[in-house]
Parts: sequence; C-alpha cells; structure tokens
Amino acid sequence: MDTLALRSPPPLGALRDDGSLDPSQCAMLSEELAVALYEHMVVARALEGRVAELNLEGAASHHAGAAGREATAVGAAAAMSDADWIFPTTREFAAALWRGMPLSAYAHHVLGTDCDAGKGRSAPGAPFWKAARVACASPLAGTQIPHAVGAAWAARMCATDAAALVFFDEEATRCGDFHAGLNFAGVTRAPVVAVCRTDSAAEARHTGRKGVAVQATAYGLRGTRVDGGDVVAVLGVVREARLRAAAGLGGTLIEAVVAPIADPAAGADPDPITRMRRHVEARGLWSDERERHLWSEVRADVEQAFAQAAAARQPTRETLFDDVYADLPWHLREQRAETSAGRY
Repeated sequence: MDTLALRSPPPLGALRDDGSLDPSQCAMLSEELAVALYEHMVVARALEGRVAELNLEGAASHHAGAAGREATAVGAAAAMSDADWIFPTTREFAAALWRGMPLSAYAHHVLGTDCDAGKGRSAPGAPFWKAARVACASPLAGTQIPHAVGAAWAARMCATDAAALVFFDEEATRCGDFHAGLNFAGVTRAPVVAVCRTDSAAEARHTGRKGVAVQATAYGLRGTRVDGGDVVAVLGVVREARLRAAAGLGGTLIEAVVAPIADPAAGADPDPITRMRRHVEARGLWSDERERHLWSEVRADVEQAFAQAAAARQPTRETLFDDVYADLPWHLREQRAETSAGRY
C-alpha cells in the first residue's frame, strides 16, 4: 500500500513566508486585530522566559515550556466569544491573558502567594480566571476534556449561545478521558472546540501516521488540521468551528501542528512571533522602534508583576480548608480550629 496515501493532508496556513496573507483570510484580520495578536504573543513569550528563569532559580516549583506555542493559544482564544469557557493545559496562560487576566494575577499564581486565586494549591502553569471563564488547568493529561464537553453540553441544554474551547497535547489522545469526552461530544452534539497540539518533528518520523484530526470521524465530529505556528490560520479555523457549533452542527477536533522553534528542518523560521511580525511589518503597522518599545515595556511590566508577587505573603495553613465545601463539615471545622491554634 502506498504510504503517502496514509498520511494526513498538510495543515492549513494563512501567513506566507514574505509576510503576506492568503487572500481568503484578509477580510477577517483588521489592522487592530493583527497588532493585538502580535502584542499578546510577545507578552506570552516574555512571561515564558521569566518563569523559566524563576524555575531554574528554584522560586517556581514547576514550569511547562510554552515557547513556540503562543500562536495556538492566542489565535484560538481570540476566535471565541466572551461567553465561552476555556479549558487550558498548563501551557496556555496566553489564552487567559487574552481574556484580560492581569500579569499580577499570573505572577501570584506562579509564586503561589496568598493573592493567588488557588491559594498556591495549583501547579504553576495556566491559572484559572473565573471572571473571564478560564477554568483551572490540571497537570494530568486529558482530564479537562470531559469537563469542557460537559460545560458545552450544559450550554446547549440551557439554549445559551456559549461554547467550550479545550486545549490538550497529543499524549492526551492515548488517555480514556479523550475517547470518553469526544464520544460524548459527538452523541450530544455539544458545542465544543477541541484543539490538540502535535509536534511536526515527531510526525515526520512516522511516515504512516494519519494524525489526530482523522479520529474525529469516529466520534461524529468534524476534523481539521492547521499550522499551529500561524496565528491567523488558527484564528480562522477556530472561528469557523465556533460558528459551526453555534449553529447546532456539533463539535470540531482541530489538530494544531507545531514546529519546534529551533528546528532547522522546518525550512523558514517557524517561530510564530517572527512570522506574525513579518506580516504586521508588510502591512506598514510595525517598525523597529515600536518593536523595541514593546519589548521594553513588556519586560518592565513583567518584572513589576513578579516583584509585587515576591513581596506578598504566603498562604496560611487554614486556607487548605477553603474552596472545598460550600458548608464545611463538622470534623473539618474542628481540624481547621486545631490548625489555627497551631496544634498541627
């Protein structure tokens, strides 16, 4: 059998090597939106670098690298409605930033201070931000998929114009939660947009591999592949999936193929920030001076946010009993009292 026939079609793209845009995508990308997408990816990259440094210093207990994945997080979040829920992994903090989460909230989350919404109990990564409908991220692979499908199904049952966007890595496709969640999404026609990041370098090593998007057929979902380093392409594909879900046509499984930013086999520079900068420059929206000002301003804001978080106090032991029950059972009330008295 011809192995080429077994391979997945190439991922959809919008940005060209010279910075120009596929004509079919021009109408949806205004000048304001193009600049906003680029600036948010820069903020995400600056935060990524600072958290990586803190992890090496021992100040941050955990760090899941997100460099090179900014286009998938930002583009997908930008395509959704404000009424939609986002279920990230520990790498999609950029989606919460797009929704309006302050840098200070992320800094408090990373350092686990008393000002953190989770009181330092969650693993550093994407923090939940209830005001913007960004759910808590779990370090376990795939557990957020059934949660997202459940939220989407609830929205459909209540006849509200809301959907759910869920991110996960390829390793989650080998977990039961992936199969159970997407199967339930197909049965209920829940308005869910499932974005799975895959590694283009790993794909190249498996010539007979058919990818992730093709599995959508088994669950009664629509499947598509997109260049995960092309923020405009991601925006367009997720926006189409969101419209399809709102029309009652069911969910979509999107395979976002991401090339490592240091991969020489990727041909043209695969860095999503470099690619989007070429576009805003080609449209006359950007300059070297504006670039220097942006990075200087962003780095200063990041440093200020982490300086404030470093000066904040750590959560007390009593907070271990918070956010678990609406009405704390008697035995936990006693344990909390013992803890407050210093007996634990």
